[in-house]
Amino acid sequence: MSLQLVVPIIKSNPFISQSNPSVHLPSANIINALHHLSNTLGRPLIAPSVKVRISNVFDGTDPQQLHYFLFQYCLYFCSRPVVFKLDYNKINFAMTYVSRVVQNWLQVVLEQKDQGVHHAWLYSWSSFVKEMHTYFGIPDVAAEAAHSLDHLHMNPDDWIAIYNVAFLWYSAQLQWMESVLCHRYYSGLPDHIQDIISTREGGKPSTFQILYSTAISINNHFWEQKRESKRAPHSTP
Repeated sequence: MSLQLVVPIIKSNPFISQSNPSVHLPSANIINALHHLSNTLGRPLIAPSVKVRISNVFDGTDPQQLHYFLFQYCLYFCSRPVVFKLDYNKINFAMTYVSRVVQNWLQVVLEQKDQGVHHAWLYSWSSFVKEMHTYFGIPDVAAEAAHSLDHLHMNPDDWIAIYNVAFLWYSAQLQWMESVLCHRYYSGLPDHIQDIISTREGGKPSTFQILYSTAISINNHFWEQKRESKRAPHSTP
């Protein structure tokens, strides 16, 4: 695929459009850089074929699963931009991966369509996504994210990546000040990481990025010490 094709694909992707406030469009500088790189090379870049499959259907009984269900389509549509160039094709494809209450709901909608009652969101992917969130999504995303973040704690025996991914996921849905994020992130860390952070030279980091990086470094050192202790020879009496 040539880089000239990348920009229209990005702009047409429903998951990275302005209709989705949780994701930002790439800046003009990035888009210009892509054009410049393509023109400099003078030939298209061929990307390897990517095999993507939809692993699960969505039945509407768990609102928490809706985002993951839609994210699968982000990957699938990006891997087949020509096939899914039209929103109508995207929606028809998505309809084949629903069941139970969602399938019943769509059946009613399609029967209404046959009777002359048309729904505009059947022809717009962004409107379809919004409709899915209205009927089957979490009613108050921010409140749910705040609640989950307040109860998020890292298990002392876990890799910090598990805690970090969950923290970043929930915090991305909130507009908290950096100082609040720092406090909440630090509070969820286990004692052996908190102790080192609180006694470091210069005190506790005041920016989230430095606090985040410091916690990762401490956790990596913790696990490296564990590996070293397992490799060390044990003395025999």
